Amino acid sequence: MSDERSIPIDAAPRLIGHLRALSLIAPLQRAEDNKGMLHVAAKAAERVDMRYLALAAIELLIDRMGAGSTASRTELIEYLASLASIQSRGLSSADAATLAEHVFDGLTNARDRRARFKVRLFDPDEPNGVYFEFALLRAEPLPDGTVGYRLTQEAIEVHLSLLAHDPLTATQVSEIIVGEFLKRGLYDHAAAAAERTRTNGIRLAEALRLLMAEARRAILKVMWHHELGPKMEEARDLLDASIVREGAMLAQLSDTAADVTDETDRRHLSRIRSLLIDVQTRHRKLIVRIQNTAEEYLQLQADTLKLRPLSRLPDLEREILDPLLHAPGSFLRANASNVFGAISGVLSPLVLDLGAAIAAFEPELEDAGAADSTYEFDDPTPPLELPFDEATIARAEQFARTTIITAGAITLGDILERAAEARPDDVSFQRCLFLILEQAIDPRTTDVAGAASILESRFDAGFVEGTDVRFSCAVPGGAHASQ
Repeated sequence: MSDERSIPIDAAPRLIGHLRALSLIAPLQRAEDNKGMLHVAAKAAERVDMRYLALAAIELLIDRMGAGSTASRTELIEYLASLASIQSRGLSSADAATLAEHVFDGLTNARDRRARFKVRLFDPDEPNGVYFEFALLRAEPLPDGTVGYRLTQEAIEVHLSLLAHDPLTATQVSEIIVGEFLKRGLYDHAAAAAERTRTNGIRLAEALRLLMAEARRAILKVMWHHELGPKMEEARDLLDASIVREGAMLAQLSDTAADVTDETDRRHLSRIRSLLIDVQTRHRKLIVRIQNTAEEYLQLQADTLKLRPLSRLPDLEREILDPLLHAPGSFLRANASNVFGAISGVLSPLVLDLGAAIAAFEPELEDAGAADSTYEFDDPTPPLELPFDEATIARAEQFARTTIITAGAITLGDILERAAEARPDDVSFQRCLFLILEQAIDPRTTDVAGAASILESRFDAGFVEGTDVRFSCAVPGGAHASQ
């Protein structure tokens, strides 16, 4: 039983042209693969790209042939050896010459006594495959008795096939080639060129898609009128010309098909027609996409600029809270106030506007009439009773006096730290001590180190400046200093 999933022979792609192109560049790659077998310094030779040397030899011969001359074996070896030395500074002159000779032998097929290269290529139409013979360099005797080397057509083809072309140019060139082959009746060549045209059309569509996607990713940096717009305008003009050219070739195929009787040629014409229709359909869709891109891009850019925030705000959870969860406890204790201030922001001080508060409770003039308003004020609210008993106040005063007299001069923060160490569980004592020390800042208060405090008195510390207060025994001119 045959496998129902097997591909019929007539549906297998004919890739003879692709295999032929790979065969032409195989000697260049073989020189790179086999350089490890040479008796040269391994580390120095590893830095030398033999493919570069092979292409450089082809480039040199193209220049010589352009001037109507050739290059001798000695000239080629010396030129390639100098290029090898440039690639690897540690390469000796002998090793450089060895690498150059290896490249020359690879281009001239020295392992087969400099005969033509011969490879077998698979072809679905030929059960035994097809054989392809070629040469890259051709020796030519010169009038002076020496031998010069020229490039073969296959070597020049290698040089041309490796040149990079942008998708727009490649698409136009391949279409022109298809048209020329059709005019000359070379339908098999026209079919191969039409295959390249379809491939270039796919490449062009992908290049433009990536260009538009990159512009959308950098929507605020890419300006349409200066950067993306001219490229899209050029692509649209070339696509318009391609659609017209493809339509002309399709019309030519319709007129030619009736006069062609050879079955092989008719098969080629059918293949060319289907390929050109595919390319034309692809180009029509692409040109519509390009025409709509300008409006979509400009609208997207306008929306992005309109919604752009004035400044970047941090991601509270990812950039602040999560790092704090992984921070050590000592860091959090030391920076808790600063972290809280950074997250919550700065709070504006509360201000009581007495005039505005009184005006809010005044009656409207229309309701009050002409009568004069009179105001009465109640007695002041009695002060709140302190939550400390006399014993706690006495202990706090005694602790403050003893600590200040013993130290001579000490800051508020140090006194509170000593109180926390002495009575860590007595919160009431610590609060009472703080209020006593705070009132002692007021110049109306008797020196806390020498007399009783005045917890019953109202305290206004608005005149105090600095971050801490230093306490000392009373001296002429003032008892306490702020720092």
